[in-house]
Amino acid sequence: MAHEWDTMGVRLKEDRILPGWDVAEAQDPETTAADLAHAILFGKAQAALEAVAAGGTGLTTDHARALHFANEMAELRHYGPLIAVEDGLPALAPGVRHIIDSFDERGLWDGQPRWML
Repeated sequence: MAHEWDTMGVRLKEDRILPGWDVAEAQDPETTAADLAHAILFGKAQAALEAVAAGGTGLTTDHARALHFANEMAELRHYGPLIAVEDGLPALAPGVRHIIDSFDERGLWDGQPRWML
């Protein structure tokens, strides 16, 4: 997300570079998995991510809203977006599927619906 402000009539723009999920997982797998689970739960984005993983054909307005809130939480925790674009279609960002696959073994998805990726 870019931030802009005016200083003495000069418009400044700051683009923050946030690490991708794959990079963050390589550095700290436990924290990254916990942060991803929290972002998904906060945004109620499980169904949206499952739709993206299925090629994006079933994405709805509610899915877009859920992804927006999950991405906002991810950004607050200093991560890049949960989705990417590959060949013009939405896709899970690099590392996201692998991290989601680790939720059960880490106990991060207890009591939640089973993932259908």
